[in-house]
Amino acid sequence: MFKGFILSESLKNAVILNDYEILSVKVEKHNDPKYPEFWHLFKLSIPENKIDEAAKIISDNIKNEWYAHFWNKNKVCIIFQNKIFWIPREKQWSSKEYKEVINYAVKIGIEKKYLDFKIED
Repeated sequence: MFKGFILSESLKNAVILNDYEILSVKVEKHNDPKYPEFWHLFKLSIPENKIDEAAKIISDNIKNEWYAHFWNKNKVCIIFQNKIFWIPREKQWSSKEYKEVINYAVKIGIEKKYLDFKIED
């Protein structure tokens, strides 16, 4: 089973969230005028045999300069618009794959402060 986080504001069509098991929704307030004032953070659960299909659907629907991420006990799937990365799950992010994700994200305009890839079990 993969769990993951995605902001409804990051999607062109947030209705796609209804296709997945929603574990929780958290509303966060942000003061950065570049982004919506309120973010709706969805925590989803996706079966292992559906994660590749879900990642493709999310990648096709996520807006530029946003991302979503999903994890299981061994790996993390980080999804950008038209780009999907699979990296090892680490306690301290340090792998070359992780560094590639950070470089890519910064290159497409995502501020480093938003690249925390929070994981909860």
